[in-house]
Amino acid sequence: MRTTHRRHAAITGSAIRHAGLLCTEAVPDARRLSCVEDTIRIEVPEAEFRIRLTRPTPATTRLCFQAVFREDEPAGGTWWSSWEVDVTAPATSPEVGHALAAEVTHSRHTFATALADAQHGAEAA
Repeated sequence: MRTTHRRHAAITGSAIRHAGLLCTEAVPDARRLSCVEDTIRIEVPEAEFRIRLTRPTPATTRLCFQAVFREDEPAGGTWWSSWEVDVTAPATSPEVGHALAAEVTHSRHTFATALADAQHGAEAA
């Protein structure tokens, strides 16, 4: 029997400009994507992201990331991370969308690599 996952999306506000790019390029495997006002929430198999878009200056958009990464069982570890990225562009610009996509993709890759390295190290010991 084949199991399918239905994605849920709620989209309003300025974050709406980035929903399509996130769904198609950065997180095509998203289980849930919500873009409400200036907050983006993304749930993927191994993590959950909350990203707030703020304007520290009229010419800058700050991306404030909070992420929770979860390791598969049996280890089942959980890691929390937060970081900020400044983009010299308005919140609705394509530059902000590309920065969002790049950061989500990079952080997922970094987490997967760290887990693989840890597992390889444990096997070698």
